[in-house]
Amino acid sequence: MRHGPADASPRIGPARLARCVAACWLLCTAGAAKIDEGPELVSDQVVQEAALEAKFHDFKDRYGVYDLRTLDVFFELFDIWIMLYRLNKIDQALVEVLPAVRWRQDEYAIRGLQALAFTRWKQNRHREALARFHEMEGWVGKSAPLCENIGHTYNALGMPKEAEHYFNQSLFYMNAPDSNMSSDQQGGSLLGLAGVREKQQLWAEARQAAQEAYDIYKARDVQRGWDSSLTAKAAMAVSKMDLKLGNLEQALAKAEEALQLFELTSGSQSPLMSTAYRRMGEIYMKKGLYVEARQAFHKAYKLEAVKDAFDLTEIVILHQSLMDAHLGRGPLQRSAFRVYFRTAAQVLKRVKELKQDGNAGAYYKLAGELFVLGEDCKAGAPLLSMAVSLLQVETAVDTKLMVKASRDLISYCKGSTKHLEEQYLRGEL
Repeated sequence: MRHGPADASPRIGPARLARCVAACWLLCTAGAAKIDEGPELVSDQVVQEAALEAKFHDFKDRYGVYDLRTLDVFFELFDIWIMLYRLNKIDQALVEVLPAVRWRQDEYAIRGLQALAFTRWKQNRHREALARFHEMEGWVGKSAPLCENIGHTYNALGMPKEAEHYFNQSLFYMNAPDSNMSSDQQGGSLLGLAGVREKQQLWAEARQAAQEAYDIYKARDVQRGWDSSLTAKAAMAVSKMDLKLGNLEQALAKAEEALQLFELTSGSQSPLMSTAYRRMGEIYMKKGLYVEARQAFHKAYKLEAVKDAFDLTEIVILHQSLMDAHLGRGPLQRSAFRVYFRTAAQVLKRVKELKQDGNAGAYYKLAGELFVLGEDCKAGAPLLSMAVSLLQVETAVDTKLMVKASRDLISYCKGSTKHLEEQYLRGEL
């Protein structure tokens, strides 16, 4: 029998609210719970994903999406998808699942809301995630995991005061006499406080908090006998602060450790790998190892080009970092830029699917410059023309210099201004 809205439950009462709190608690800590069950191995997760996807589609056909058996499979599958960053798959499934859980007004509605919030967070749609987390707070009240999630979201939005408030609340509820959470579950809030201290430019304090979180996760890994992605994330936080403090060798060691753990637990194509490669590129730049920096930045660039939650801002930063590792770093080798053509082409396909505004125009300019540097004016000049058409009508920021640089390179491609190449390489355009 298929269940649907006609079978709607009454509004949530005290007993059902208690179950919702329990369901939220379990879902908020789902990642940690799974880590406790066994090693995080991406190979195992992919096998589980295939089996659960087949089961989910089978149950939808047999029982309908409103049936609790189908919903139970979805939420089990969601845990795998979120770890593997299958954000597009989650989005497609939530179109069907959210209407199926919202009318219930019970723990399944809370779990659906939580899934939506987590997905929006991973997609860098942090304001939407924050609204959903606060909606949950209104439904089920405060808890240590929920306060931690809200704190991380405020941190991502650049609101350290609000973030610190929620991280402290998370630690308060975690350490309450009636709490059933152990002290080794404080790592997430400590990492959050490290992020707060970073935004306050208190590098030493931020590093101390990150190190405390790392020590907690590392001790758990040793106790269980396997490594975890949480340890990798803490290692990345320590690495970031060591880089800020100028401790380059320590920063590189932690970034390399994180990279190995991310590959083991999340896979070689995980966006987490991109973050680690970028960090390594930044460290290599500080060390003057420009060849190694280029390789690291390019690996990060390739991963950003194909990830579900496409972030043009991150792409632009990586592109500029990659160019900086070339220009002014010794004799210019034109052939070196051709290595990046395929990656730029992948990004261009996705940029053309976005709103065609000044942001898109900025990337067309960068990509056009890349092709010109690699001696491919046939590909570069049209991109520069597209950049001009979008940038010259942009009103949010002053784009005159970008438009001029693009037009000058178009002229260079036409062969009328040979001296422009040297000007560009000197950073005068």
